[in-house]
Amino acid sequence: MTGTVLIIDAMSNRRIHLRAPLDTTAYEVDMAATQAEGLALIRKEAPDVVIIADDLPGLHLRKFCKLLRTKPQTQLTTIVVAVQRENQSARVSALIDGAHDVIDTFADSADLKARLRKFMRIKNRAAAVHSQTPHDHGLAEPITGFDRRANVTLVTKLAADHGSSLLCDLPVEPGLNISHQTPEDVRRTPNEETDVFVLFESKTEDETRDTLAILKSHAASCDSRVLFVTDVTGRGSSPLDLGADDQVPSDITPDELALRITRLTRLKRASETARKSASELGEMAYRDALTGLNNRRALDDYLARTDRVRVEHPGRIAVLIADIDHFKAINDNHGHSAGDEILAQIAKTMQSRLRAGDFIARYGGEEFLIVLPDVSAKDAGAVANRLRDAVARNAIALEDHTHVRATVSIGVAVAAKSDQKTMHALRHAADRALYDAKRNGRNRIELAGACTPHGRAICRAETGS
Repeated sequence: MTGTVLIIDAMSNRRIHLRAPLDTTAYEVDMAATQAEGLALIRKEAPDVVIIADDLPGLHLRKFCKLLRTKPQTQLTTIVVAVQRENQSARVSALIDGAHDVIDTFADSADLKARLRKFMRIKNRAAAVHSQTPHDHGLAEPITGFDRRANVTLVTKLAADHGSSLLCDLPVEPGLNISHQTPEDVRRTPNEETDVFVLFESKTEDETRDTLAILKSHAASCDSRVLFVTDVTGRGSSPLDLGADDQVPSDITPDELALRITRLTRLKRASETARKSASELGEMAYRDALTGLNNRRALDDYLARTDRVRVEHPGRIAVLIADIDHFKAINDNHGHSAGDEILAQIAKTMQSRLRAGDFIARYGGEEFLIVLPDVSAKDAGAVANRLRDAVARNAIALEDHTHVRATVSIGVAVAAKSDQKTMHALRHAADRALYDAKRNGRNRIELAGACTPHGRAICRAETGS
């Protein structure tokens, strides 16, 4: 089953007209003659799409949209209002009241099916990622209060044509920055600042759909929204199936066009915000909150990835494990808040002395693991000693105006290009070397020698004191 649709209309002939093309598309279609009957069906099982007549007796559309939007089971339900095509004010009112789309009461079957396919794609994407909000889906409050103007690019061959005149009549309230590009220009270099491209298709040329495809695939415009204006039918696939975000006829009123453009801008920016939030959440999932370094999850992923790379591209590599000396005593003497501050400052000190391609993570409570690609044992020892020395020299100021000089001990394990040691073996060897550094007096470096298959350090060399 590709989706569920509920049609609510008091007129049986209109219900039948809307249902007829859907019976052949594997949609599960329910029908209701009243709002109460429709709401009862919705409570029983939330549909993907509700098509409701604007002249339904007793309908208060704004309340109806708000009701569905505030219920968890219907937050992703698309609300479509069926309006008599000539009733332009009702079309605008329906969009303002919260409807996701407006269709003609006796909609063309091909257009209706194309719109439903678009609605289902939006619903399925939202449900799959669980990151879409009701605003992303289009079930939003009246469109007001943009923080910046919408950037609209009109794509026509001539600046002075029907499209331009239509946009010139747009109301000022939504706040639109309108620019113009020819189809040839937009196919080569679309304006990457554009929120919404408006394409006008005429009956005498057939390149507009090619332009649509290029806009949706070009790096500069793939995240922009496209509003497709056309009266052409029977010309291959619907623009909505080709990637258009909305489709309207050429006799659309300026008021409705402005609402649709502003809504598409809202959706584009909501999508940008969602992507940014997802990126930030992903970054947080791999960052240690206290130190800002990579966390244990990021470390495990990095080590596994490094093992895979070294199979195909062997190379020298070193693993260092650093541990703050007498950290328990620091916490006992100065408090855990001071301990956290010292931990964060030491992390910052060590990170600042590493190369851009080096990797550092918080390994445990007061331990850090560092990976140095393409270094010899001598170079790895020098880096470890530089880190140890920097920490020892850096007196850390606490809130009570006292200063603490902490030190670190570091264990180092190195693999030559010809070695086939895993990162797990190197980590284990570095850990054993760290144990030796602690046992031998702290504030020092121990370098592991050749590793057994189990990672045991069998020789040591001091590189610091």
